[in-house]
Amino acid sequence: MKFSLPKYQLNGRRTGFFPVCLLLLLNVLFSGCIGTTVPRTSVPRTDNSQVYTGGGAMEFRIITADIAPMYKDPIPNSELADEALFGMVVEVLGEENGLFRIKTSYRYEGYVSPNDVSKDSVDSWINADKWTVTAPYVDIREYPRVQASLLASSPRAGLLAVIKEDEWPKLPGGMNGNGWTYVGLPDDRKGYVKTVCIMPEIKLREVNWIKDNEEQLRKDLVNTAKLYMGSQYRWGGKTPLGIDCSGLTSIVYLMHGMVIFRDADIRPGFILHDIKREEMKEGDLLFFRGHVAMYTGNDEYIHATGHHASVGVVMNSLNPDSPIYRDDLARGILKIGSVF
Repeated sequence: MKFSLPKYQLNGRRTGFFPVCLLLLLNVLFSGCIGTTVPRTSVPRTDNSQVYTGGGAMEFRIITADIAPMYKDPIPNSELADEALFGMVVEVLGEENGLFRIKTSYRYEGYVSPNDVSKDSVDSWINADKWTVTAPYVDIREYPRVQASLLASSPRAGLLAVIKEDEWPKLPGGMNGNGWTYVGLPDDRKGYVKTVCIMPEIKLREVNWIKDNEEQLRKDLVNTAKLYMGSQYRWGGKTPLGIDCSGLTSIVYLMHGMVIFRDADIRPGFILHDIKREEMKEGDLLFFRGHVAMYTGNDEYIHATGHHASVGVVMNSLNPDSPIYRDDLARGILKIGSVF
């Protein structure tokens, strides 16, 4: 279990922790789970995977809202801790003040409205192959036409179920295909999305695969991060509609099959580890006090910043001669993190 209290605040997210005694108390209060059960799981590993072991019970739900706010406290509209995205599977840990306390697949916790999650078992959804949304925001429609009724919407990194082409309905007038893909939704409805707006979901990568494909993967991480350029800064946000510093880095890595800690820190049990500054390459992460950025090469980095002169996701430089140099950050690097 992990909760955090604000410790630092610069351009990014906070770091910190509750006293052990309070953690133990919270564990007692919220240890009960409800609904359909499967074996207790989730033992963090350093190989970018999770091992499922016995003992206790779990309940899983699917995020059915396009963006489900995850609050830090069990109070609606309290501080935003994170955002769970359309189609993501979460574990329900308990309920308080009418809110579900949940844990995401990347091991982050918060409180969400029950209206934002499914009410039924998620076995078929968990086992289905998925599409990942790559467009900033996409609509799923009843028929493959832009004029068709809107069924649902999803931001980038949301998930849709793959449906085999031989199971697509036969529509009149050559409506099948034509730049659209038939997909499944978390509530068992089905609809159409523009094919250019999705890509096959990348499953969790094995460490050896990451190292064997390092050069291309570094480029892919940077290119995906740059898709968020110009997005406004939103504390706790994780979409092109608004995003914070660790929301940017963590969602980019997640889209490429790697789980790193959601906040601006390097934590045990995650694949990210410290490296020397002279070893830094594109795709590695720069950590400041309460802030994180991604190095893009040529002394430049991309980050989501709440700085008064910034729009949110921007590029800055470590080179004092660059017009995008920021002295406060260039002098404030605490450590460098890498998955390679």
